[in-house]
Amino acid sequence: MQSVGPNRGRRQIVRTNDALLARGIAVPRRRFAGLNLPGFGGKKRAPGGAALDRGGGAWRVVVVLLVAGAAGYGFWISGEEGLYGQTKRGLEALTIAAGFGVKRITVEGQQHTTDAELTRALGAGPGSFMLAFDTDAAKERLEQVPWVKHAQVMRLLPSTLQVVIEERIPFAVWQSQGKTYVVDVEGAVIAPAVREAYASLPLVVGEGAGKNAADLFETLKPFDSVTKQMVAALRVGDRRWTLKLSSGVDVMLPDDGVADALKTLINLDRDRSLLQREIAAVDLRLADRVSVRIRDKAELTMPDSGSALPDVPTSSTKRDT
Repeated sequence: MQSVGPNRGRRQIVRTNDALLARGIAVPRRRFAGLNLPGFGGKKRAPGGAALDRGGGAWRVVVVLLVAGAAGYGFWISGEEGLYGQTKRGLEALTIAAGFGVKRITVEGQQHTTDAELTRALGAGPGSFMLAFDTDAAKERLEQVPWVKHAQVMRLLPSTLQVVIEERIPFAVWQSQGKTYVVDVEGAVIAPAVREAYASLPLVVGEGAGKNAADLFETLKPFDSVTKQMVAALRVGDRRWTLKLSSGVDVMLPDDGVADALKTLINLDRDRSLLQREIAAVDLRLADRVSVRIRDKAELTMPDSGSALPDVPTSSTKRDT
């Protein structure tokens, strides 16, 4: 957990205000220099010299809420909206001065989401009135941030907002129209991506590839001998897949019955070393037959020159600008 806001003296666990200001998410302490708040002292002497204890923070809460509630109700029933608005803002300023402004924000679960994105989505600062801060709306805004899957925002009175986020986990790199994105297991686009930055993730290409990738790789789990050779998976017509292997072979899978088709491929490779031969493609789209296309001379001299499919992943990638 990292803490956002001024809190000196705690090493490592809570960052200093200066460091957090540099990160752009710190909530600086707002000073009300010169603002005279009568009656907000610690103790007051009675005429006989006895000390009257005002109850500290609890007394402040009761007084502020009673005054705000009475004044708000009075102006509401009177219908004087302009005067009501001015009075409401004045009461909020007094309440913030009494210690009910946002002075500290703590964030848990942040790894990839930037401080700037969190700050904009949260929409809280030194002038935010804690008791009126809409945590539900803040939650909805946070969940619009691409990396954030779920968010929770809680008020810890008098002046702390606690934010807990669950970030999306990168699952695959999706290439579409020459641009690449990192997507989660549900196919939700997280961010534009450079392929090299996510070299350990599988590459899927074409319309619908991102949202269907999880189902494909679940089916491929028992077939290690195929997945170890796979360079990319191409989504064709958003209905079926073609696997591109490192040997240059394209394995054309059917719309349905993918597992059975892969079993057929594994058996043929075991019995006849199919994938070791000079072939360009293996067509498994029909359940009762397997078609093989032999490489022509041009493909033999330049094995990486192309593919029978128009949508082919490229070695270079582009970022979405």
